[in-house]
Amino acid sequence: MTERTGQIEDVHGSGVYPGSGPLPPGRAIVRSPAELGHPEVRRRARVSAHALETAALLAGRAIFGGYFLYNGINHLRNRQMLGGYAQSKGVPAATAAVVGSGLLLIAGGASILSGANPKLGAALISTFLLGVSPQMHAFWRDSEPQERMQNMTHFLKNLALLGGGLIVAAHPEPWPVSIHLPDGAAPPARSFT
Repeated sequence: MTERTGQIEDVHGSGVYPGSGPLPPGRAIVRSPAELGHPEVRRRARVSAHALETAALLAGRAIFGGYFLYNGINHLRNRQMLGGYAQSKGVPAATAAVVGSGLLLIAGGASILSGANPKLGAALISTFLLGVSPQMHAFWRDSEPQERMQNMTHFLKNLALLGGGLIVAAHPEPWPVSIHLPDGAAPPARSFT
């Protein structure tokens, strides 16, 4: 048995040794034989597809993040009324729970909307949805058909939103057009007066 020295055999007499040597900078471009004949066609399609994906991501962030940001603000503005409803569903310290959940929604929605730490934002939103849905929309406990249907609709909506949060968490970072915070840095304090 011969000992290998770390250099892999020549690839088909090309002088290229795949296990050694510096790699070129950037991403590798892989083209099919058809693309080699007409590279300009492939380049145009790639640019427009990238622009479409970026536009879709920005629109999705605005809708998804904005939804939770708006609802978080609504939780704080209407905490007494929502606290009364939460109390009727058996939530202990209902008004404090409404305020806490509102803060989760604001932080998660703002994170997704801005693109700053969106995985953390998705985790905050998922935490809210997993905690609230079975408590507030327990349709299986309702005996009245209309109330049961309404709570089932809200429960399934929250389940779909949870799925959206999981998709957000799976999307690679950094996102285009995002606010990037240095590792371990907190955002600068701002005065709203």
